[in-house]
Amino acid sequence: MQKEKLVPTYSSYMSKMSGIAYVVHHEDVIFDEGSGMATGDKENSSDLAYSIASLTKQFTAACIMQLHEDGKLDIEDTLAQYFPDYEYSYRIKIKHLLCQRSGIPDYSVDLVNKKAKVTCYMDDGKGVIITKENTSKQNRDIIRDYVFSQRLLFRPGDRFDYSDSNFALLAEIVEMASGESYHDYVREHIFKPLGMETSAFIDDNDLSEDIIVQTDDSEFADDYYLYKGAEFGCGDILSSPKDLYLWYKGFVGGKVVTRKSYNLMTKNYSDKDEQGYGFGLMISDKSDSKVVYHYGWIPSFYSAVFYIPKYDYFQLLITNRPDGDPHRMAAQMAYRFGEIAELKLKDID
Repeated sequence: MQKEKLVPTYSSYMSKMSGIAYVVHHEDVIFDEGSGMATGDKENSSDLAYSIASLTKQFTAACIMQLHEDGKLDIEDTLAQYFPDYEYSYRIKIKHLLCQRSGIPDYSVDLVNKKAKVTCYMDDGKGVIITKENTSKQNRDIIRDYVFSQRLLFRPGDRFDYSDSNFALLAEIVEMASGESYHDYVREHIFKPLGMETSAFIDDNDLSEDIIVQTDDSEFADDYYLYKGAEFGCGDILSSPKDLYLWYKGFVGGKVVTRKSYNLMTKNYSDKDEQGYGFGLMISDKSDSKVVYHYGWIPSFYSAVFYIPKYDYFQLLITNRPDGDPHRMAAQMAYRFGEIAELKLKDID
């Protein structure tokens, strides 16, 4: 593959966004370019950490699989072992949470009358309020109790429905099964072993100057990141493009989970007409080669990561302002690689 064919093609996207694109093929960085400003005086760069939003989910899933390997939980366990008072706990397995087939409705956080309101799909806007004054646990308890008050959307296992609620619950299960806080578990079992030194969590109070928490273009302004626990387990990791490449290498290279667990995580559990989904990862298995990817959004930040393990291809795009259509741009970049590599990629929009 000729690098010079890729780099000009990718460069054409950068004028349409504010952010960073980082692409590695066979351990060779073939594209590393930022556009716009990360903060008032700092340019976007692959050395800086940004909110990766829902890309967090694959980390949470990996934690669960590590605990599964260690015999501290079984993904076939029901939630009754962890949330015995939940009405549907005996019907839902950990596996259902991992592959987004639990039927538990998705929760979202919106700013309503200057208050952070948590609502679930089909709740007619009733919702609950979380505050900046609350601890992470207090806000998480409010969110979990509210989610548990909702009816299931369908019988567990019957179909796919993307839900942040699933991964917030998985992060709590990590804590109960490991005896460690979720954040400490990720630091000790993923960040440190892989050398991810520019990675942290939204709730951290010791963020370095190389971690970009917020821009000034969000509807929440600076306030959103002060609502601790709002993105727990489903969207609260901050990481740099270079750190995320270390994650990719560790994940596909057997340094995070065993090959058996990796295969379970990257298997497509969805029906043919649904979004392809594994454990915390979107899956396209209709192409010449399996594509593992995920999109994310959080106030100010859009993120998109693509792995094509067979070709050792890693691609990350993070934008820190809502310019253009970042998710579509990321898919177009992956399609462009597919054209040059003579792959017929499908269904990754």
